[in-house]
Amino acid sequence: MEILDTNSKQCKILVKDGKKYVIRYPRKIGATIEYYRSTPESEILEIIERSDIKAPKVLYNGEKYSIQEYIDGELLAEKYEDHKEIDRDVIDQTIEQIYLLSNLDGEELIQYANWDDNKSFYEFQCTNTEKVLENYYKSLNPLYDELNLSPSIVQYLKSKSDSINNKRNMSITHGDRHKKNAIINSSDELIFIDWELGCLGDIAYDIAFHLHQMAYTEEDEKYFLNQIRDKFKDSEGLFSDIELYRLFLLARSTLYHVYWTDLVYKIGNKDEIEKQLGHFMRRYNRLSNFKEFNIQPKSEEQLSKIFERFRKTLVEDQR
Repeated sequence: MEILDTNSKQCKILVKDGKKYVIRYPRKIGATIEYYRSTPESEILEIIERSDIKAPKVLYNGEKYSIQEYIDGELLAEKYEDHKEIDRDVIDQTIEQIYLLSNLDGEELIQYANWDDNKSFYEFQCTNTEKVLENYYKSLNPLYDELNLSPSIVQYLKSKSDSINNKRNMSITHGDRHKKNAIINSSDELIFIDWELGCLGDIAYDIAFHLHQMAYTEEDEKYFLNQIRDKFKDSEGLFSDIELYRLFLLARSTLYHVYWTDLVYKIGNKDEIEKQLGHFMRRYNRLSNFKEFNIQPKSEEQLSKIFERFRKTLVEDQR
C-alpha cells in the first residue's frame, strides 16, 4: 500500500493492489471561511449514486476521512485553455448534469442548511461574505479604501434579496463546478469531482458559479445559456436570479482578492505578483462596469502602484 502526495491537504491518492483510490480529508463544517461548507460531501455523493449523474462513489466513510473511487481521465483544465472553444458535447453534458441534479430529491440534506428557501440561501451567502470581509478589511482598510471597495458593496447586494424567486424549489448543488473539478474519462463521459461545497441550495447559484469560473468564450457562454433556457423552461425567475448571483460572485471575488493580491506582494514573488495582479485587475475592471459601485477602471500599472504603496507604508510604520 502506498499513499501518493498531491497539492491538496484535503486529498491524497491511495494505491493498493495496483488500484488507485482517493482519500478525502473533509474541512470543518460550519466555519466562517471564504467558501462556506455546510454539508458532508459523502452524504451528497451517496444520494447522487442513486441517480444517473456521474460522480465518484464513496467506498468508505469515516469520521476523519473517506475513501472515494478514483476517476481516471483528463481534467478539463488540462484539455481546454481559458477563453478557448470547448467541445459542445462537454457543455451539453454539463447542462444535463445540472438539470438532473436540480430534479434530484435532496430533502434529507435540509438538516445541514442554515436557510430554508432560495432567498435565505442568497442572504446567507452575503452574510458569510460580510463576516470574512470584516477580518480582511480590519487589516487592509486603507488599501480597500484607495480601491474604493468596501463592505457596503455586499450590503447593497444583500438588499436585492427580495428579487430572488422562492417559487423555484431548492435543489442539490455542486457549488464548485469549474475546469479543475471536472474530468473526461476514457468513454468521453464528463464527471465532476470535489463535491465539498455542495448542499441543498439554489440551482441559480450553481449555474452562476459555473459561468463565473469557467472562462467560456462569448459564443460558448451564449450556447450554454440557450441550452439552459431550453432545459429549465418552467423555472420562474431563474435567469434574472442567475444574473444577480453572477454580480454577487464577481463582487465577492474582487473583494476577497484584495487580500490575496496583497499577500503575494507581501511574499514578493514576481511571477506570482504578475499572475495574481492580472487576475485581480480583470475582476476589478469588470466590477467597474456597474455604476452603482462607483469604481473607476485601472491599468495593471496603476493597481500595482496602489499595492506597492500600501506595502511600503506598512513597512515604514513598523520601523
